[in-house]
Amino acid sequence: MAIVHDYLNQFGGAERVVLAMSALWPDAPIHTSLYRPGSVYPEFRARDVRTSWVDRLPVDERFRALAPVLPSAMRSLGVLRNDLVVSSSSGWAHGVRTAPGSTHVVYCYTPARWLYPRLTGGERPHPAAALPLRALRRWDLGKARLPDGYIAISRLVADRIAAVYGRRSDVVYPPVDTSAFTPSPPGTRLLLVSRLLPYKRVDVAMAAAQAAGVGLDIVGTGPLLEPLRAVAPKGVVLHGRVDDATLLELFASCRAAILPGQEDFGLLPLEANASGKPVIALAAGGALETVVDGRTGFLCPEPTADAFAACIRRLDDLDADPAVYARQAERFSAEAFGRELTAAIDRIRDRRDAPHTSRHGRGGTGAGGPR
Repeated sequence: MAIVHDYLNQFGGAERVVLAMSALWPDAPIHTSLYRPGSVYPEFRARDVRTSWVDRLPVDERFRALAPVLPSAMRSLGVLRNDLVVSSSSGWAHGVRTAPGSTHVVYCYTPARWLYPRLTGGERPHPAAALPLRALRRWDLGKARLPDGYIAISRLVADRIAAVYGRRSDVVYPPVDTSAFTPSPPGTRLLLVSRLLPYKRVDVAMAAAQAAGVGLDIVGTGPLLEPLRAVAPKGVVLHGRVDDATLLELFASCRAAILPGQEDFGLLPLEANASGKPVIALAAGGALETVVDGRTGFLCPEPTADAFAACIRRLDDLDADPAVYARQAERFSAEAFGRELTAAIDRIRDRRDAPHTSRHGRGGTGAGGPR
C-alpha cells in the first residue's frame, strides 16, 4: 500500500485526510512533491514521507508558482509497484505512475480549480498563462484516464469529475475527528476557520457579524490575512494560525460557526457540530450535504452580509441541546470514513476485474507499461 499527496506544506482539511489514511494503513509510505515539516501537522514527522526533486527547492508559501514543474515532480517519484496506491489529489497526485499490477484509486477533492474555473468556481487565470495552462490541461486530462477508479469527497465534486474527466466516482465524505471535540453550552461569539483566500468570502462573515452586533473569531492564514486585519471592524479578531488546544477552546466557547463561501465539502460545519454548536453556512456546495437546515444550523440563501446577519439573529430559534449537533457529526467520524473508503476501494476493484471492464480503467491502453 502507498499513499500519494500533492504537497505537504499546509494546515488544511486535505492534510488531515492524509493523516486519517495513514492511520488506516500505518505502514504505507506517503509520496509527495514537497514536504515542509514546520508548515504542516506535526504528526507527519512520524510517517515515512518520500519526496520528489522539487523538495530541494527553497519554496514554501509560494509553492503554487511551481505548477509548471509539478508534472515532472510526480514523474520523478518513479513507478509505484504497490498492490494498492491511493492518491489524495486536488490537481497533481493522480498523475503518479503505477505498475500494471497495481490498483490505483484517486481520492479527489476537486479537479484543479485554476485549470477548469468555469466548472469548479476557481479564479480565472491571467491571459498570459493561456499557453502553459493548455499544456497542463492536456497532462491533467491524460493522467485522469489512467487510474482504476475515482472517489469524490462530495456529490458536488463527483459531478465535477464527471464533467471534467468523464469518470464516474463513488462518494466518501472526509473524516471528522469527533473524539477531539467535547459538546459544550453555547457562548456568545461566532467562529470561522478557513484559509484566507478570496473565494472563502471572509469579508462577508466580518460584515455580517458587525451588522448583527456579535463578535467573530477568525482562525487561518493566507494571502488575505493582513488586508483583512486592516479593515476588521470592532469585535472581529483574526488569530492567524493557532495550535490545536487553542482551536478546541475557540470551538468550545463559540455561539456558532459561520461559513460564507462555497466549499467542496467543508469540515467546519461538522467540527462545530461535534463541539455541540450549530453552523450558518452558504446554501451551496458541501454544506448542502452536511447541514440540516433548521436543525443543525441554517443554510443561508445568499452570500451577502445582510442574508448572513439575518441567519445570525435566528440562532435562538434552534434547539440549544449540544447533543443534537454532536449526533450529526458522528455520521462523519473517522471510523465511518475508514469503513466507507475501504468499501469504495473494494467496489472499484470489483468493477475493474469484471469481465467487461478494461484492467486499466477508462481510457487505459491495456499495455504492459506503467500508467
